[in-house]
Amino acid sequence: MHDELGQALTGLKMDLTWLASRLEDGHKPLTTKTDSMSRLIDQTVQSVRRISAGLRPGVLDELGLAAAIEWQAKDFRMHTGIRCQVSLPPGSIELDPERATAAFRIFQELLTNVARHAKATRVDVGVRQDGNTLIVEVQDNGRGILSTKLDSPKSLGLLGMRERVLMFGGKIEIAGDRGKGTHARVSIPLPMH
Repeated sequence: MHDELGQALTGLKMDLTWLASRLEDGHKPLTTKTDSMSRLIDQTVQSVRRISAGLRPGVLDELGLAAAIEWQAKDFRMHTGIRCQVSLPPGSIELDPERATAAFRIFQELLTNVARHAKATRVDVGVRQDGNTLIVEVQDNGRGILSTKLDSPKSLGLLGMRERVLMFGGKIEIAGDRGKGTHARVSIPLPMH
């Protein structure tokens, strides 16, 4: 996504620069408009980079799931102001790219749900390997999800998380305690070595 959109936007910016260089000095409104368009292209390039990094950050490929989760938690803290405590295993968890991506995207969706719905001030995250299973837990201190929301066909984020985890024969368990928060536990079986 980033490469294709980046190339298209770069081409557009080059064409706009070429066009702007051929405008005569007396065309102030056109010069102002091309400057504005150029700034918009630059902002769009930055948005594409940010979105691409959010979908699959380079840290996931370079340093693994634990580092990516830590990075996402810091980003979450910075953007929401919600405290986020992360507990990671001392060693690295070896995952294939598909499971790492699924676990990371589920984690992102869980944090998104906290930011949108929980009215929480704190989130605790735990990542560990239990035998041949990856466990990711997210607990917030917010208002607690209603059980009716858990099975609602309108909860596309929850449906997406379930689909991702089911691809690997895993499961996601979410429970809310009214006024005390929501607890999510994701289990993804790991391949035998």
